[in-house]
Amino acid sequence: MYLTKEEEKILDGERGEGLRLAMEAVVKVGEVLGAERLIRIVNAHISGISYRNIGDEGLEFLKSLAEKGARFSVPTTVNPAGMDLSKWKEMGVTEEFAIKQLEILDALRFMGAKLALTCTPYRYIKIRFGDHLAWSESSAVLYANSILGARTNRDGGPLALFEGLVGSAPLVGMHLSESRVPTVVYDLSNLRSECNMVSELGYFIGRAEKRGVPAIINLPKNFSEIKNLKLFLASIGTSSGIAMVLIQGISPEFKEDYLKGLDVVKPMKSDLVEIRESFFTKDGVVVLGCPHLSPEEIAELANKLKDSRVTKRMILFTSRDAAKLARNQIKLLQERGVDVFFDTCMVVTDLKNMGIKDVVVDSAKAAYYLQSQGYNVSLMSREEALEYACEGN
Repeated sequence: MYLTKEEEKILDGERGEGLRLAMEAVVKVGEVLGAERLIRIVNAHISGISYRNIGDEGLEFLKSLAEKGARFSVPTTVNPAGMDLSKWKEMGVTEEFAIKQLEILDALRFMGAKLALTCTPYRYIKIRFGDHLAWSESSAVLYANSILGARTNRDGGPLALFEGLVGSAPLVGMHLSESRVPTVVYDLSNLRSECNMVSELGYFIGRAEKRGVPAIINLPKNFSEIKNLKLFLASIGTSSGIAMVLIQGISPEFKEDYLKGLDVVKPMKSDLVEIRESFFTKDGVVVLGCPHLSPEEIAELANKLKDSRVTKRMILFTSRDAAKLARNQIKLLQERGVDVFFDTCMVVTDLKNMGIKDVVVDSAKAAYYLQSQGYNVSLMSREEALEYACEGN
């Protein structure tokens, strides 16, 4: 694989041992994938930074990199941690866990990362069409490629970290124009009124295709709302290795000419009902925020609940950046008895520490991962989840 003189110097250790290790990993991955060279990136986003996920081995690795002088060479953000940094005691997190989690974040901060602690970095940093990124959060990868027209592969957390350190990624996959054309068409004309099952739809498409670039046409009503796009894309990423979809009227790279000659699939409502019915429990805590709720979503929830009495336990997850923009709405929700946590989410924290075994979610991503962790899960639309939370009013 061709390397520039600067990349060769990094690989030879002239820029420090930490960067040498990072470049060595990036080059090896590039060679395995058949990359001819590396491409400069403008931003990195790292997943898998919860102590619950990476444990002591991951912590020691990050500390070792920091001690070896590794520093991020491009703006780098990180995914949710395993706890709310301020209210971890309320979440039932042990002091030992909290200390280890903070050490992980200290190492990342020392290397220059911004501790955004969110799975929606695209909301808080400026990403332009055509930007090359190194992102490892699947829902954010799909949003960047599909909605913003940026270019990133679905990198693993360690690879995105290494790419952020060296400022380059292998020029393969979604970084190449030839990889960003549709491979199959999903015609949603049978679902024009089923906008309340966008999460199930994403899960269905991902499970059916597994890879490639699905094109989506004849969208259901309200499908293009950001909250629905987030749920749809996160669910595709959960059930597949897909990194991009091309959505009619939304994706900047969607072109009708690319659809000619492709297989066309027309999902039915029964396909989505089957997925929803695979996640069912009689009762549960309403848990929303996978992906993290935006300020607009928080405001919408506050508006819908302002005249209602919440009769079921409800927990929301969002970022501190969002909380700053929705401070008053969060206060109103808390006055209604709703718990709001920052820095973390229901997938990477341990809800059992809060006495939770049964949950109601509006996200197929959350449903899949929580069910795999042993929780009893019901999947509903957000509107249905809110109605359930206010039953008895």
